[in-house]
Amino acid sequence: MKRWFALYVQPRKEKVVEKELLKIGYEVYLPLKQELRQWKDRKKLIEVPLIPSYVFMNINEREMWDIVRINGCVKFIWFNGKPCPIPDSQIDSIKLLLEKKVEIEQTSINPSSGDLVRIIEGDFIGLVGVFLHKKGKNNFAVRISSLGIDLTITIDESKFELVE
Repeated sequence: MKRWFALYVQPRKEKVVEKELLKIGYEVYLPLKQELRQWKDRKKLIEVPLIPSYVFMNINEREMWDIVRINGCVKFIWFNGKPCPIPDSQIDSIKLLLEKKVEIEQTSINPSSGDLVRIIEGDFIGLVGVFLHKKGKNNFAVRISSLGIDLTITIDESKFELVE
């Protein structure tokens, strides 16, 4: 059975690894965001990985050993001695956030923060995540628990409902 797994790759090799894996025929997802970079003589909008050094793959567990042999691949994320699958809903959440082209901030998990909520209004209706409250803003985070990160957007609290 195919499931999503996070593949850790060498720094700044995400696009090269993605291209190679796609060429072989694997289902790969590399979330990219646009970022304005400054050089001495110009500014340029470039695409950079949303989560540096990670590529997501929808594969069978037994395929992992062949994949890590590919140049640029380091390891899959494991927890308690087992490969750590990522739920489809978390991959879908990342895709939805990027599709809507909102500004995304990456933060580390802070378990003392907020409740599980569902967005009930607007572009992100149906998206489930964690409600955070910091610096006077209402923040909504899509949690990728297996990687220990949150992808956070600012959204009005009136657009949430608690998930029971």
